[in-house]
Amino acid sequence: MIEDYSLIPKEYRKKDPRSLLFLYPNSIIIVAYAKRMQLFAFYQALEVAEDLAKRQGFILLPWSCIHWQRAKNYGADRKVKIGRKSFYLMKLNELTKSEDMKLKKYLDEIHGSQKVS
Repeated sequence: MIEDYSLIPKEYRKKDPRSLLFLYPNSIIIVAYAKRMQLFAFYQALEVAEDLAKRQGFILLPWSCIHWQRAKNYGADRKVKIGRKSFYLMKLNELTKSEDMKLKKYLDEIHGSQKVS
Protein backbone atom coordinates (compact mmCIF):
# COMPACT_ATOMS: atom_id res chain seq x y z
CA MET A 1 0.00 0.00 0.00
CA ILE A 2 1.09 3.54 -0.69
CA GLU A 3 0.31 4.59 2.89
CA ASP A 4 3.02 2.24 4.19
CA TYR A 5 5.75 4.28 2.47
CA SER A 6 6.28 7.41 4.54
CA LEU A 7 9.59 9.30 4.68
CA ILE A 8 8.46 11.36 7.65
CA PRO A 9 9.37 10.28 11.20
CA LYS A 10 6.22 9.76 13.26
CA GLU A 11 7.49 11.81 16.22
CA TYR A 12 8.73 14.91 14.39
CA ARG A 13 5.75 17.10 15.41
CA LYS A 14 6.34 16.43 19.12
CA LYS A 15 9.68 18.24 18.90
CA ASP A 16 8.24 21.46 17.45
CA PRO A 17 10.85 24.16 18.18
CA ARG A 18 8.67 27.18 17.38
CA SER A 19 7.61 27.73 20.97
CA LEU A 20 11.15 27.62 22.36
CA LEU A 21 11.82 31.30 21.65
CA PHE A 22 8.74 32.29 23.60
CA LEU A 23 9.42 29.95 26.52
CA TYR A 24 13.18 30.59 26.83
CA PRO A 25 13.94 34.01 25.29
CA ASN A 26 17.18 34.65 27.20
CA SER A 27 18.73 31.22 27.44
CA ILE A 28 18.26 29.76 23.96
CA ILE A 29 21.29 28.91 21.83
CA ILE A 30 20.63 30.45 18.43
CA VAL A 31 22.63 27.96 16.37
CA ALA A 32 20.91 24.95 17.96
CA TYR A 33 17.52 26.63 17.54
CA ALA A 34 18.23 27.37 13.86
CA LYS A 35 19.20 23.74 13.23
CA ARG A 36 16.02 22.46 14.90
CA MET A 37 13.88 24.92 12.93
CA GLN A 38 15.57 23.93 9.68
CA LEU A 39 14.93 20.23 10.32
CA PHE A 40 11.33 20.88 11.38
CA ALA A 41 10.65 23.03 8.28
CA PHE A 42 12.19 20.32 6.07
CA TYR A 43 9.86 17.67 7.49
CA GLN A 44 6.86 20.00 7.13
CA ALA A 45 7.64 20.58 3.45
CA LEU A 46 8.30 16.86 2.94
CA GLU A 47 4.95 16.05 4.56
CA VAL A 48 3.12 18.35 2.13
CA ALA A 49 4.97 16.91 -0.87
CA GLU A 50 4.31 13.35 0.28
CA ASP A 51 0.62 14.08 0.79
CA LEU A 52 0.30 15.53 -2.72
CA ALA A 53 2.23 12.61 -4.21
CA LYS A 54 0.02 10.04 -2.49
CA ARG A 55 -3.13 11.80 -3.71
CA GLN A 56 -1.87 11.29 -7.25
CA GLY A 57 -0.92 7.65 -6.63
CA PHE A 58 2.84 8.16 -6.29
CA ILE A 59 5.39 7.69 -3.55
CA LEU A 60 8.46 9.85 -2.97
CA LEU A 61 11.68 8.01 -3.71
CA PRO A 62 14.84 9.64 -2.30
CA TRP A 63 17.70 10.29 -4.68
CA SER A 64 19.92 7.89 -2.74
CA CYS A 65 17.57 5.02 -3.61
CA ILE A 66 17.48 5.48 -7.38
CA HIS A 67 20.11 4.79 -10.03
CA TRP A 68 21.53 7.99 -11.46
CA GLN A 69 20.54 7.08 -15.05
CA ARG A 70 16.91 6.46 -14.06
CA ALA A 71 16.97 9.69 -12.06
CA LYS A 72 18.18 11.50 -15.16
CA ASN A 73 15.33 10.02 -17.21
CA TYR A 74 12.65 10.96 -14.67
CA GLY A 75 14.30 14.23 -13.63
CA ALA A 76 12.39 16.74 -15.71
CA ASP A 77 8.88 15.50 -15.00
CA ARG A 78 8.96 13.87 -11.58
CA LYS A 79 11.67 15.55 -9.55
CA VAL A 80 10.81 17.31 -6.30
CA LYS A 81 13.51 19.27 -4.46
CA ILE A 82 13.07 20.06 -0.79
CA GLY A 83 16.01 21.96 0.59
CA ARG A 84 19.10 20.29 -0.81
CA LYS A 85 17.54 16.85 -1.14
CA SER A 86 15.89 15.48 -4.26
CA PHE A 87 12.97 13.07 -4.41
CA TYR A 88 11.30 11.40 -7.37
CA LEU A 89 7.60 10.67 -7.85
CA MET A 90 7.34 6.96 -8.59
CA LYS A 91 4.53 4.44 -8.78
CA LEU A 92 5.01 1.29 -6.72
CA ASN A 93 4.96 -0.92 -9.82
CA GLU A 94 7.71 1.21 -11.45
CA LEU A 95 10.27 0.45 -8.74
CA THR A 96 13.03 -1.99 -9.55
CA LYS A 97 13.98 -4.68 -7.03
CA SER A 98 17.09 -2.79 -5.95
CA GLU A 99 15.16 0.47 -5.56
CA ASP A 100 12.55 -1.30 -3.46
CA MET A 101 15.26 -2.82 -1.25
CA LYS A 102 17.07 0.52 -0.87
CA LEU A 103 13.80 2.29 -0.05
CA LYS A 104 12.89 -0.25 2.62
CA LYS A 105 16.37 0.06 4.14
CA TYR A 106 16.03 3.88 4.06
CA LEU A 107 12.62 3.68 5.77
CA ASP A 108 13.98 1.29 8.42
CA GLU A 109 16.78 3.77 9.18
CA ILE A 110 14.35 6.69 9.53
CA HIS A 111 11.73 4.92 11.60
CA GLY A 112 14.23 2.76 13.48
CA SER A 113 16.19 5.78 14.68
CA GLN A 114 13.01 7.26 16.12
CA LYS A 115 12.46 4.22 18.32
CA VAL A 116 15.95 4.52 19.82
CA SER A 117 15.68 8.25 20.71
